Amino acid sequence: MPILPRYVLRQFLPIFGACAALFLGVLMMNQFLRLFSLAMMKGIPAWWILTCFARLLPSIAALAVPMSFLVAAMVVLGQLSDSGEVMALRASGFSYGEISRPLLWTSVALSVLLLFVNHKIGPEGFHSFKKRTTEAAQKVARVELRSRSFTQFGPWRLYARDADAKTGDLEGVYLVKPGETQGMRINAEKGRLSTDPGRGITLELLDGQLQLPSREPERFTSGRFERYSVFVPVNAAALAPRELDMQEMSTPRLRAKAADPATSRDRRLEYRVETVVRTVGALSPFVFFWVGVPLGMVKRRTRGADFAASLGVMFVFYGLLVVGVSLGRRHEALAPIAPWLCDGVGLAAGAFLSRRASAQ
Repeated sequence: MPILPRYVLRQFLPIFGACAALFLGVLMMNQFLRLFSLAMMKGIPAWWILTCFARLLPSIAALAVPMSFLVAAMVVLGQLSDSGEVMALRASGFSYGEISRPLLWTSVALSVLLLFVNHKIGPEGFHSFKKRTTEAAQKVARVELRSRSFTQFGPWRLYARDADAKTGDLEGVYLVKPGETQGMRINAEKGRLSTDPGRGITLELLDGQLQLPSREPERFTSGRFERYSVFVPVNAAALAPRELDMQEMSTPRLRAKAADPATSRDRRLEYRVETVVRTVGALSPFVFFWVGVPLGMVKRRTRGADFAASLGVMFVFYGLLVVGVSLGRRHEALAPIAPWLCDGVGLAAGAFLSRRASAQ
């Protein structure tokens, strides 16, 4: 590799890595707090949070990587321009294209990578992330017992006059499973609660009464017992089928759902727009190259102006993306076209800026 591309990339890559780490941290902060709270409440080990982040990382990187590329490109070129190195290179016979070519190929490589991430790796990782967090929310590793208060365990509600959170001993137990007419009710003088991590809880009840519902609301069946055991599988909801979010679906599945006549018009438009947005977002590093590089070479007097200018470019770009998505979801004819508004405007502006920068 010639000296000039090596020098530009040597300046670019450390800043790109720092920006990527910063944006990934900011974008993941909300999920980290939610996962940490869930892990603390459910007694889940810390490594579980790391495995969840590994599954969520591709989806977050799809947004963090383009922003990092834009900021790093503008900051590096701004520094080279302010120090006079760009002027010296131009005076030595290097053209605008030769100076910016390493960043062009970097943007192309990132866009190709993001096409694969946005259409396959990201949705699959997000689906795995949602599945793990849903299962974890239903699991029980420990139970917080409180006297004279109801506690929800799956389909059951437990009340105890006195409860010892350390030993699980209960007194004055009332357990109910609500139904459409009459629910199942269990009363007991004493009991003991134990947890089976990952499966549910077991209640050993002593000296109580059991009431079973009947098809006729005015009738029920009841009986007394000396010892009765109840197992509550509180993770059953995690095994139940659920409707997938768009972020969890691969692009072929989105297209199949959009082509399904049973899908409502609004959902069909959302699926069609989402498939286009994934391609639009993947090409954003390439668009940011054409806008960011000529802006980065403009000499500035204030420190930090390059970072502020890159934030302005991102604000306009993603603002246009939101406008395009909104138009596509409202008008069926615009669904495959409107999301390209941000890329179209960006390339047009980039062509103008690049032509002006190369002529200087």
